[in-house]
Amino acid sequence: MSIQRNWHDIAPADAVDLVLPQPDIDGPYGEDGQPCAWPWEPQQLVGVPLGQYHCPYCGSMVMAGIAHPDYRVDERAGGDYRWRDGLAAE
Repeated sequence: MSIQRNWHDIAPADAVDLVLPQPDIDGPYGEDGQPCAWPWEPQQLVGVPLGQYHCPYCGSMVMAGIAHPDYRVDERAGGDYRWRDGLAAE
C-alpha cells in the first residue's frame, strides 16, 4: 500500500503539470462528489476582494484566497464533511 501525499503539501507552482485524481495524491472532492482536477486555484487569489466564485475545474463554490474545501463525506465522522485540511471532522 502506497502512502498518498495530501494535495495541501504541493505548492501551486509545483502542481502546474498535475491533473487530479492521481493515485499518489489525496485531493479534495467537489460538491458533486467527484475529485477536483486542479484545486490549487482558489488559494492563489490572495489579495483579490474576498468573495466566492465557482471553481472552474469542478464547479464547486469556493472562497478566494483560501484552500479549496473538500466536500467528500467521511463515514468515520458520522457522515460529516471533511475539513479543508484533509482531516476528518471530530
